[in-house]
Amino acid sequence: MDRSLSTKALIIGGGPGGRISYMVLRTMGENKVKIVMNEEPTVICSLPYGVGRKLVPQGPEALVVDLSKGERVPKDMPKDVIHGVVKELDVASKKAYVEGSDGQVEISFEKLILATGAVPWIPPVSGVLREGSSPAASDGKVTWVMYGNELVEKSRLAPNVYVIRGADDARRLDEFASRAKSVVVVGSGAIGLEMAEALHDRGLQVYVVEVLPHLSVALDADMASWIEKRALERGVKAYIGVSVTDVTPEGVALSDGSTIEADGVLFATGVRPNVALAKACGIKVERGIVVDSHMRTSHPDVYAVGDAVQVVDAPTGRPILPLIGTLAMRQGLVAASNIMGMPAELPPVTIWGVSSFFDLHWASIGWSEEAASKAGIPVKTIVLPVRTRDEAMPAGKNGNWKVVVSKEKTSNLKEGQIIGFQAAIEGDPVTNLSERFLDIIAAKESVPEILRHYFAHCPSQNAVDDPYLALFFNYQKSIAG
Repeated sequence: MDRSLSTKALIIGGGPGGRISYMVLRTMGENKVKIVMNEEPTVICSLPYGVGRKLVPQGPEALVVDLSKGERVPKDMPKDVIHGVVKELDVASKKAYVEGSDGQVEISFEKLILATGAVPWIPPVSGVLREGSSPAASDGKVTWVMYGNELVEKSRLAPNVYVIRGADDARRLDEFASRAKSVVVVGSGAIGLEMAEALHDRGLQVYVVEVLPHLSVALDADMASWIEKRALERGVKAYIGVSVTDVTPEGVALSDGSTIEADGVLFATGVRPNVALAKACGIKVERGIVVDSHMRTSHPDVYAVGDAVQVVDAPTGRPILPLIGTLAMRQGLVAASNIMGMPAELPPVTIWGVSSFFDLHWASIGWSEEAASKAGIPVKTIVLPVRTRDEAMPAGKNGNWKVVVSKEKTSNLKEGQIIGFQAAIEGDPVTNLSERFLDIIAAKESVPEILRHYFAHCPSQNAVDDPYLALFFNYQKSIAG
């Protein structure tokens, strides 16, 4: 080893959960903290806006993309950062062995927080990886993608293949957008759609390929139709129900035999939890790293936070992988508080997604009808047309709500319990409404119980029609009918 050091708390990973863990420990008075990072800190969900030049200052170098350039992390944090990759972790002896740009480091610790996050997943498609040896990272950074079931370095990606997870990915895509004329975006989750819009705004012809039978994987088909209509209106061409079978320098081949000519291919096909390190050192892993409500793993001195961690779904009690940055931050707060002897617990979680696509605002909270069906959960749905302002107000926008409720009583659900909410609204954000339904779903409330909720009315800001009364009325009507 080139050097060795000891610390009270060691954090592996510099994503949202890792950063908040560090900041909370420091704020609570613990100065012996080290954090291992393999790339600079960033706000992942803001990267599409950086590429689309919608941040201030413009472009992917904006402060929100590279946090080291702003005030989102402590000014003296660099003294505690070890840039590199953990090559070996021994939780029995409480030692981590890090290989970085400035040599090898042996770190002894008392408490450990695993914040290893998730890595982009790419289906095992021919042509994704470059032939021959890949270029080594000049700065010693090593980042990964999951290619099928294989964890590979990003440097092995073919020159025209892109992902979007870190600041370096945003810079690479920004350079691509400055010279390219067309791109294929594979996947239509929130990031895929946001990147489609960002690259369209940069002047590229955008093609979206989605293996599912509709765009926007978080929404049911009836709600996703709003997304598909907006894509058509803006000239984004969607290929639905097909997959990419081959990537070439000229574009992609699809499973239906057709081809798309394009200058590059962006895979936005989801992520996979990075649990390799946890598995290697004997930490219990199922879908993700298993933790209790205190964020403690199967080892009493090891905690885990962020996208690599599985948690309990609030409405159903099932294990889930939320993959939500703000949740990772809460987990970091809980883990760090417990390490400092200040007990804290994370309650069960409700999955959510909120975004916009060319000013069409959408939300998906909890379970969709399609996901519930696949999981064997009997549900019924209520779809409500909505207007965001009174009819006399010119700023009013049209949209739809969709509420998913349990059809019958089960061991985890009561009859009529609200387990999902979706919205698609023209030109009006749905964040506040989504937050209300997050609370309703987390509280395991049934439709009759939502009458305890009230809404404040102002004609210039919302319609006079009480949305909770409308939902209650339509639910009662469905029972009677």
